Amino acid sequence: MDKEKNNTQTQVKEVTMDELKNIITDGIKEILPDMKSEILKEVKRDVKDVKSDTDEEKINKSADFIRKVCLGQVEEKAIDSSDTSFGHTVPTELADFILTKKDKISKMRKLAFVFQLSGDFQLPTEGAGVTAYWVAENQEITESNPTVSKKNLYDYYLAARVLIPRKLLNTSAYNIVNFIGELCSRKLRDTEEVAFVAGDGSEKPTGLRGASLGTLAQAGAEFSYDDLVDLFYELPEQYRQNAVFMTSSAGMKLLRKLKDNNGLPIFDVRDQTIFNRPVFESADIPANLGAGTDETEIFFFDPWYYWIKDGEKMFVDTDKVISKLQTELVVAEAVDGVYTLPDAGKKLTAVK
Repeated sequence: MDKEKNNTQTQVKEVTMDELKNIITDGIKEILPDMKSEILKEVKRDVKDVKSDTDEEKINKSADFIRKVCLGQVEEKAIDSSDTSFGHTVPTELADFILTKKDKISKMRKLAFVFQLSGDFQLPTEGAGVTAYWVAENQEITESNPTVSKKNLYDYYLAARVLIPRKLLNTSAYNIVNFIGELCSRKLRDTEEVAFVAGDGSEKPTGLRGASLGTLAQAGAEFSYDDLVDLFYELPEQYRQNAVFMTSSAGMKLLRKLKDNNGLPIFDVRDQTIFNRPVFESADIPANLGAGTDETEIFFFDPWYYWIKDGEKMFVDTDKVISKLQTELVVAEAVDGVYTLPDAGKKLTAVK
């Protein structure tokens, strides 16, 4: 039995693509006469008034179309029903991938303290502290009145909604629902990053720029090494160890070009640091501030004190809008963010 099987396998011959096309072509040539006669019968029965091509010409063109289909020579485009193909159509299709843009790089979610909790959350924060006194013998200790403040975080919903035509879903070679869902999730990440940096706290997170950080202004007409040193030491020592610099693209240019008083660049290109602290660029810090619209800001802060609360993680939901032959896709999340301790950050303004 095995010998017969082996003999059968040895008789199988590999056929190349060109040979296969020739075989199909020869087959089509053999059946064309019969096809012509059958098509001619249909044309004579159904076509009453031929204004241009004769029946024989139509048959030849139809046979030629069929041959091209079999050989894969027909372009993948819609063919008008009035065309000589007698209404045969090959639907227009998207490729099996879609060229996508790159998103801006989010920074805050990666640097911040992130936790998940549904509903409103109140974070108690230290307010006025306690004062300690040196006390002489038989002297009354002065009273201290410590206070506690709070930071509120809510569930602010961020959402994107798209209506997808049923026709597109049925004719596309690409998974349109997945693609649009990905577009929505990317846009949600982009939009929340804007809020984490520049949000005003109105039905959205309060951004870093909206935090009540201590500020100092650039001293001279041009940004200098001394300005950066002042910013660094304006932040209390206990917060410097984990602090980072963050600025706009314009601020990054200034930092990369900045030299110390000995004429040496202070930006370490090996690990992207200044004074051994990381430097981050944010597209959401404006570079057109000030009267001359040529000023920007540089932040030096401990990012752990920016808290992000995920009230509901990102979700995707779809539903049919049958009256319009559409599919509704919604991507949403509930999130809030706030800088919880203003003492842990400083801002240099009027930088240019």
